[in-house]
Amino acid sequence: MRLRKIAIIMLILALILSGCAKKSAQDYQDISAKDLYSILQNEKDFILVDVREPDELTDTGFIPDAVNIPLGQIEQKLSTLPKTGKLIVYCKTGNRSAQAAKFLVSKGYPNVYNLEGGIERWPYEKTKSK
Repeated sequence: MRLRKIAIIMLILALILSGCAKKSAQDYQDISAKDLYSILQNEKDFILVDVREPDELTDTGFIPDAVNIPLGQIEQKLSTLPKTGKLIVYCKTGNRSAQAAKFLVSKGYPNVYNLEGGIERWPYEKTKSK
């Protein structure tokens, strides 16, 4: 009987811990260029952030309506980013923006999205920097 109680307690603890692990692993969501394009066309409650350095924007341009906040400045600019709505980040290939997305989630931003493949996989309109 005692062994059975211990087994039940261990099972309950395992279920609780596995539930917590799944929740913490779900931090941000990768989205495709097609999904982002749909958000840009159909939604209003979002902010799009390009985390590349300003000199990189001249080569490839940027997605219309994006704001440029380089990865190294995200922490200093947190107060300018709303915690409501979708917060979508991108870079050249998706690596730096994934870092930015993880950081933003760690700071309590609930709806963070990362553009898979970055602007290199963006087949739609781009704006050239001035």
